[in-house]
This record gives sequence, structure tokens and C-alpha cells, in this order.
Amino acid sequence: MKISKIHIQNFRNLKDINIELNRLTIFIGENNSGKSNLLKAITLPFFNDEIGSINKNLGWHDINNSTKTKYFEFIIENIDQFKNGTVDVNEFIKVIPFVKVEVSFTPEGTDEYYVRKWINSINQEAPQYTIKYQYDIDNPIKLFAHVSKILSENDSIDKIKMNLLPIELFKYSILIPLTNEPVTFNDLANFRYNALAAERDEFSNKNTQLGSKALVNLLHNKLSEVQKVEVEKSYETFFEELKKISNLENVFNWQDYSKLENAKEFFEKINLLPNMPSMSSLLNNVRLGFGEEYLNTQGLGYRNLIYLLVMMNSLELKSDIALNILTIEEPEAHLCKSNEHLLASFINSILSSTKQLQLFISTHSSEFLNKLELENVTVVSEGNGFSLKSELDEEQLGYLAKKPNLDFLKFLFSRRCILVEGTSEEMLIKSYLSSQANVLNDIEVISLHKGFTKMLDIWLKVNENLSNRIGIIRDYDNEPNAQKTHEAYNKYSNIYVTTTTEYTLEPEFVSTSDNFEKLKEYFINNHGWPDFKTAEELSDKWRNSKANTMLQFCKDFGKGELASVELPQHISKVIKFLRDGEKE
Repeated sequence: MKISKIHIQNFRNLKDINIELNRLTIFIGENNSGKSNLLKAITLPFFNDEIGSINKNLGWHDINNSTKTKYFEFIIENIDQFKNGTVDVNEFIKVIPFVKVEVSFTPEGTDEYYVRKWINSINQEAPQYTIKYQYDIDNPIKLFAHVSKILSENDSIDKIKMNLLPIELFKYSILIPLTNEPVTFNDLANFRYNALAAERDEFSNKNTQLGSKALVNLLHNKLSEVQKVEVEKSYETFFEELKKISNLENVFNWQDYSKLENAKEFFEKINLLPNMPSMSSLLNNVRLGFGEEYLNTQGLGYRNLIYLLVMMNSLELKSDIALNILTIEEPEAHLCKSNEHLLASFINSILSSTKQLQLFISTHSSEFLNKLELENVTVVSEGNGFSLKSELDEEQLGYLAKKPNLDFLKFLFSRRCILVEGTSEEMLIKSYLSSQANVLNDIEVISLHKGFTKMLDIWLKVNENLSNRIGIIRDYDNEPNAQKTHEAYNKYSNIYVTTTTEYTLEPEFVSTSDNFEKLKEYFINNHGWPDFKTAEELSDKWRNSKANTMLQFCKDFGKGELASVELPQHISKVIKFLRDGEKE
């Protein structure tokens, strides 16, 4: 059983997203792109495993801003019609904001029993099973009357917007889309979720913190009714032993000192009784430890790691639950690389051990991205999202998987990025940028060998409407058709592709401006090269030399004898474009 699709409308910055999901789905994106909102939206149709957490009402700020803007624009445009009672009620109802989250399921075998009532399509060979969470105005006519009354007494809405869309008139419901019938509690109880948010730093942070809500809830849910009875009995035993050890009866021996004749008869009835706390209060006195030490004595990263491992390990779940949904926000928080790798491995082992768990992760770390399973990745950008599984074909996914040392996150989300064909260009550009001490540098340089067009197609899906920019620096290699194909992408304002006029980088460098004489002198003095008479001779020698020669050159570039050497134009143009957005 798994959730195979989700359609989100008007939840926070998610205007309209329709994406495919796997048993493991990894959301990647920049800060404030909508990853956390996606994780929250997924859980809205389901019950939380925490005690008593079934309230699914949202707030004013959970409703997408653009849909609220459209609503208020309608009111402003029709304010006179509201006042004279001629506004079209049906048109008004069409612009009332709402939030909707539809989830579709793919059951396996007997799991179909749990979703049989949620069929949403009767004309397909493979039926679809769907439920939706909806948060909208319970009575639109009541809202219409309310708005009309307010507008009759006001000429401007700037300071009364929340009154024109009162949150108390909203109501949530969980429905079957095909019939609009409510989903029963008993059916929905077979689907539960747990959410591990990014704000975990306070977990067992202080020695005065006896427990955590998550840990108490975990213990509360794991203890059977029989075990809870045993806990209560143990408390009674503890109290009786306490009375014996401390001899409390002798503390309250008023009858021995009282002058009242019937003191003994009266005071003997005074007794100490146990003040049995609630089960949650008892469990709140439990703290996690690691070895012989309390967890609060461990480092912040280790506390986060242990917390995640304990909470995930607790999900070896009830066999009568159809699907356990777990969302984890930024599991890499405060973890070193080795512990990130450990946690990623643990996540894979948990998923492989049960088919009742579906996991959704938001991350900024490439440790959780398996290049062989990129179909699990969903890219989130500016409130939009797409899964690589649905946007890329098998050949494209394979192409990305075969790219050596590709940091997918850097490639997609760097504000300024340069793709180059080899390590020579990568070292050279990085060396040049580091030598520019008077300029802040936010340019990422990635070596990808060749074949940039597919990479640009993928990059554009995420960045086409953003301010991020990317440059491509490539060699001519006597391939005019490849040059034409790549430079066609210069029609996009945030892409700049340049190509050497010479065959490769080295002859281009030597032929730039008056670099020949300066480079010749450098190589004679620092590498013991002959006094070449032509630029072609120097270029050939440089191109055929060992990699250490280029490494040393890159270290020296911009200093000493190389301080006045100019970058080739195809490189300097791209760097200028990334910095100021202008193409030459």
C-alpha cells in the first residue's frame, strides 16, 4: 500500500501541485521553496499517532495568499454592486478561497480491502482510490450575507480583510471525491502518520527536561492496557515501600501529644494515600540515555541522531494498520557526513523491512539522494513541484545516474553556476575567482565532461522563472553542430553558453590578447620549458603536458608573473554574465 499521487491546492505557498509519489519520496529545494508545506499537506487527510491529535482545522495564514488576493480583488471590483444588492452570488462563490489536498492510493493484494470504499473512477481497468481533505466555507450564503452587511457600512476594505473572510466560518472535511461522502472515522483510522519536524534541538537538551512529548507519546502508545495496569500497581507498591522505609506514621502521631480524650479515635483515621498521577505524568519522568549517560550530555548532532533512530525504530508497527506515514524534515540537521550516511542506511533498512511504511523526507543533503533511484526525488521550487519520475524518461534518469561526482543539489539550486567540460577549466575558474579579493563570490563551478543539453533541460524546469543564472563553458572540438545546439539555449535570459574559438582551452588561452609572451616566460621560468617561437608550439606542449602542470598553473594564476594574464573571452564573458546578468 502506498500513496501514489497527491494534488494540493491553495495550501500556504503551494498554489496547485500535482505530483507522483513513491514509498520513499525525497523533496529537495531551496529554503522557503515549500518543502515543509508539502510535508504538512501530505498529513492533512490523516490522523496523527500522537494522543488526541485529530483536529485538522487550519488558520488564516494557511490559505494561499494569491487565492485570497483574487477574492479581495473581486470584492473591490464589485463593492458598489454589494452595496446596492446586485452582485452575482454565484460569481462570488467561485472566488471564495479554499484548501484542498487529494491523495490517491495504490493498494497491493489484500490491502484493497482498506480502500475499497474510496474508489474514484469506475471507467478504468485499474481503479483509482482517492480521498480528499477540504477546508472551505461551510455556508457560502452566510458568508455572502456577512460580507454584504460589512460593505454596506465601509467604503474601503484595507483594514477589514480578516473580517471579510472570517476563519470561524471555515470547516474541514475529509471526503470521497466521486460521491462527496464523508470518510468514516473507522476507515481513516487504518491510516496514521508521525511527523519529525526540523525543530529538534531542544530534545533532551537540559538536565531539567525529564522527557519529551514525542517520547511520552511513543511510550503511551506502545504500552498495552495490561502493561498500564502493571505500571499503576508498581506505583502503589512503591508508595507502600516508601511509607515503611520513611516510617511516615510516626511523623503524624498527633494522638500521642493531644490532651483530647478521644484524640486517638479521631487521629487514627488520618492516613497518607498515594496521589496517583496520570499515565502521561508517570511516563514524563523517563529520559533517554546513551550508555551510562543521559542524552543531554551528548553533542547536539548525536542527540538528533539518537532521537531519529529511536522514533523511526518505534515504527515496527501494528499489523492492523494499512499504512503508516512518516515525514522527516531535514534529517541531516547537525549531523556529520558519517552519521548522515548511517541514518540514510537505517532509513533504507526500515523501508525494506515493511511494506506498511511510506516515508517522505525534505533535505538539503546529497547523502539522502541515491543516484540509482532518482525516481524517488521531487524538486520543489517557488511553491511548485515535480517528480523526476514523471518529468524525465528512463534514458534521462540513467544519464544523470552515470554522471560521475555530480552533486545534484549544487547543480539545481546554486544561485550562480558554471558547468565546464573538464577539471582544467574547473581548477582555472576557481583559482581566478579566489584571486578576486575585492568581489564577493557565490559562483559554483561543476565539471561534467560533455552533454550539457539534457542538464539544461532539467535545470530549466526548476529555474526558468527564477533569478538564478547558469553558464556553460565548452570546447569547440571541431564540432560546429554541437556548438549550435548548445548555444541555442542563449535565448533564455538566465543561461549563457560560450565556446572556444580554438580547438580547446590551452590554445584559446595562449592566443588571447598578448598572453603568448607572458605565458612563455612563465613556463620557461617555472617549468623549464624551451623558448617556443610560436603560440601553436606552446599550446601543443601545454595541452600534452601532465595534469600537475595545469594544477600548478592554476595555483599561480593571478599572482606574480601571471597577474596580467587575461582570461579567455569565452570564460570572462560567462563570469561577467553571472555577476551582472549581461551578455556580450
